[in-house]
Amino acid sequence: MESALEYFEENGWPASTTIPSVLVKRRLVERHRLPDDADIRVTRLRVTSGLAPEVEVFLFPRCSPGYTDEVGAQERVHGFENHVGLFMDRPDASALARLADRLETTGRMVYEGSAHNPHENTTMLYFAPSASVAMSRRRFPRWELQCAGDLTAFADRRPVRRQALSSAYAALRANHVDAGMTRSARRPVPVAAPNG
Repeated sequence: MESALEYFEENGWPASTTIPSVLVKRRLVERHRLPDDADIRVTRLRVTSGLAPEVEVFLFPRCSPGYTDEVGAQERVHGFENHVGLFMDRPDASALARLADRLETTGRMVYEGSAHNPHENTTMLYFAPSASVAMSRRRFPRWELQCAGDLTAFADRRPVRRQALSSAYAALRANHVDAGMTRSARRPVPVAAPNG
């Protein structure tokens, strides 16, 4: 984690304080059968000045229980956690319901659940692309609505269509990004040498 934060600083990308992830950790634990004490963290980077969006980065330290290179490789290839996030600082339940309905109808998304992160007092609602959309190679296939406060009661009332979600993830797995296409001219994030 220290290596990643140093890398961000070297590139002039101020990072927010890292906090434990809740929802992404839950999905990674399920997807890769990780132990419950896996240490998944999140930070946000300012990569440009002004009112530009922040970039959210999830960190899974090599020293964490359950870490393997294969987890990172699979996440990068399939882009499971790639998403565009919208922040609502004053969420209104009816407006949030209308937006979620729109994402699931004309947006052709599938609601996949939510989580409240007490470390920053926000609630995230996640939407995956439908299976047909997942096959279209969109750069950011998933959406997150991040809302200030604890909206667990609201989010829990929204049904998760499990079969549609399963089909969406199968399509994402089938439509992975070729590793050769994802290479960057920028040097990779350095990693600390393993102990022993």
